[in-house]
Amino acid sequence: MKLRQVKLRQGKLRQGTAARVVAAAGLALLLITSPPARARGTELPAESEEFSSEPTEFSFDLSEFEKSPWSFHGYVQGDLSYSWLNRDAALYRLELPGANRDRYRLGGGMEIQAGLAYQQGPFTAFALGSTEGWYDGEDWSGDLLLYEGNLSLQAGPNVYFTLGKTLLRWGKGYAWNPTNFAGRDKNPSDPDLSLEGYWMGIADIVKSFPGPLRTLALTGVILPVSGSMNSAFGEKDHVNVTGKLYLLLYDTDIDFMALSGGSRSARYGVTASRNVTSSFEIHGEMALVTDSEKNVLDPEGNITMETEDAWNYLAGIRYLAPTQTTVIAEFYHNGQGYTKDEVARYFDFLSAAEDTQFNALRPGLSGYQQPNFMRNYLYLKASQKEPFGWLYVTPALFTIYNLDDRSFNLVPEITHTGRENLELRLRFNYLVGGRGTEYGEKLNAWKTDVRLRYFF
Repeated sequence: MKLRQVKLRQGKLRQGTAARVVAAAGLALLLITSPPARARGTELPAESEEFSSEPTEFSFDLSEFEKSPWSFHGYVQGDLSYSWLNRDAALYRLELPGANRDRYRLGGGMEIQAGLAYQQGPFTAFALGSTEGWYDGEDWSGDLLLYEGNLSLQAGPNVYFTLGKTLLRWGKGYAWNPTNFAGRDKNPSDPDLSLEGYWMGIADIVKSFPGPLRTLALTGVILPVSGSMNSAFGEKDHVNVTGKLYLLLYDTDIDFMALSGGSRSARYGVTASRNVTSSFEIHGEMALVTDSEKNVLDPEGNITMETEDAWNYLAGIRYLAPTQTTVIAEFYHNGQGYTKDEVARYFDFLSAAEDTQFNALRPGLSGYQQPNFMRNYLYLKASQKEPFGWLYVTPALFTIYNLDDRSFNLVPEITHTGRENLELRLRFNYLVGGRGTEYGEKLNAWKTDVRLRYFF
C-alpha cells in the first residue's frame, strides 16, 4: 500500500501575515454584519397623516392563511482557516510525510446545504443534501452528499413508518452519544454539525397515559448492509435490527435500546435525563458492547487484535444561570479506547519506524486515528448571551480534557447574529500536551478560523 504524499504550497503570504489575514477577515465581517445603532424613542406620525373617525371595513381570505405543503430551508457557508503546524508531532509525519517541513497551512471552503420537505395528509417526504468545495493548501476538492432522503407515513393516531436514508440521534449527551447504535458519531468540537444517515426502515408506536407513566414509545429499526449500501456501518451481507423503548416516567426521560449482532457485535444501552429545575438538567448514558475488537500495537511493532466486552458511559449536566450563562459539563468513559501506555507506544512507533514498516502496518492502525480514541474525557463549555449589553453577540469557551494523559484543547469563540439570517463565528483552537499525549501529538499546534453562514 503506497502512502499518499501530501504537498502544501507555500503561499505568497508570510506566516505571521496569513494568521492576521484570517483574524482580520473575522473582525471585518463582524463590523459588516453589525446593524447600525438606532436612537431609542417612539416614532410619531407625520404631520400630513390624517385620522378618520369612520369605521374601517376588513375582509379576510382564509385561503391566504393555509399552510403550504412545501418547506425549504438551508444555508450558504464560507470559511477560512489558518493552522500553525506542530512539526515535532508524530502526526506531522503521518499526514505530511517525507521531506515536507511546512510550518503553517492556509485553507478554506464553501458549502451549500439545503433541506426540502413535502407534507400532505399522513405522508411526508424529506431530503437534506450538501455540496461543498474546499482548499487544503494545494488543490481544490469537492463533494456532493445526501445526508437524508426518506418517506414517512402516519398510519394511525399512534403509529408511524419511515423508509429511506435517515439520521438517528439516540442518546442524551451533548458531545458524545455511546448509545447511538444506528447513527454516526458526533464531532465533540462541533456537535451540531449535520451528519450523514443510514438507509433503514423505521416503525414507531407512541402511547400516552394518565398517571406517573405519561408516555411510552417503541421504535424498531431494520438496517441492511449490502454492497455499497451502508458499507460504513460494518461487515457486509447482514440485516441489522435495533430497537428503543422510551418512557416518560415521573417526569424523567428513560430509554432502553439494543442492537442485534450482525455487521457489528451486539450491544445494549440505557439513557436517562431529568429537569431537576427549569434551569438545571442532568443526563446520562450507559452501553455494553459485546465482543468489541481493537487492534493494539505491541512493543515489538506487531499488531494484535484484542476482543473483550466493553462498557461505555457518560454523565452530564446543563445549567442556565439567571445571568443567561449556559454551562455544559460531561464525563465520558470510552471502554473501547486505548490506554495511556498503548497510545505512548503508538506515538513512539510513528517517530521511529522506517517508511516501509510504517506503510505495511498503517491499515491496521486506523483505530488510533479516531477522535477521542483514549479512555476518559471531560467536556466543559460555558457560553454567555449578550454580555455587557453587546447585542447579538454570544461568546463561548470550551475544552475537551483527556483525563488519562492530561492533554487538552482550549477553544474560545464568538458568534454574532446582528443581521437577519446571517451568522458569523470566529474561533481559536489551542492544543496543550507533551510528547506521547493525544493533543500534544496533533498536527496543529493551534488553529484559527472564521465562518460565515447565510440562512434561507
